[in-house]
Amino acid sequence: MAQVLHQIDVAWFNESWLSRIKEDIGDNWRIKASNLKKVLQGIMSYYSEFLGQQISEELIPDLNQITECSDSVELGRLLQLILGCAVNCEKKQEHIQNIMTLEESVQHVVMTAIQELMSKEILSSPTNDAVGELEQQLKRALEELQEALAEKEELRQRCQELDMQVTALQDEKNSLVSENEMINEKLDQLDGSFDDPNTVVAKKYFHAQLQLEQLQEENFR
Repeated sequence: MAQVLHQIDVAWFNESWLSRIKEDIGDNWRIKASNLKKVLQGIMSYYSEFLGQQISEELIPDLNQITECSDSVELGRLLQLILGCAVNCEKKQEHIQNIMTLEESVQHVVMTAIQELMSKEILSSPTNDAVGELEQQLKRALEELQEALAEKEELRQRCQELDMQVTALQDEKNSLVSENEMINEKLDQLDGSFDDPNTVVAKKYFHAQLQLEQLQEENFR
């Protein structure tokens, strides 16, 4: 999670902050709890100081449940807050594009998480303006993600249409090649018929040639 936050905003979650998160902790739940606490504190500071908002208490995950029971609900809340950082930071367009590279099922999960952030009482703030500001930020991020999904779907359909056109042209080409081969075979057969004077084609050809020669002789008389 710390590495993800570092990628979301390398200036805020910098190397100095990252160095405070211990790695290779194994099954040491105390260090794990300490790491999670530092991650959550970093997220809350980001919302407070960078976004100018305070996270509502009801949205703050229970770190003890995550540490002791690996509670998926509480872990989901923590990940949801990290997602909120990603779609509201200065590089949100880049992160949205990265989301677009995920599988469609994962993309829909991400969109649902953003919608949940919008639908809940996201933040406790002394003014309604502050709450509305972040809600608008989340709304814009969701709209941008939906637009990107729509563009991706349009491109996918266009690619399918082009594939169908290519297939149709390939079939037409194969048909023309087969037809050309048949014509060449017939021409080869005709060439062979002229070489054999006993064939019907050769007899007709020689008969026509004889008539032509006779007509030419009569014209010269």
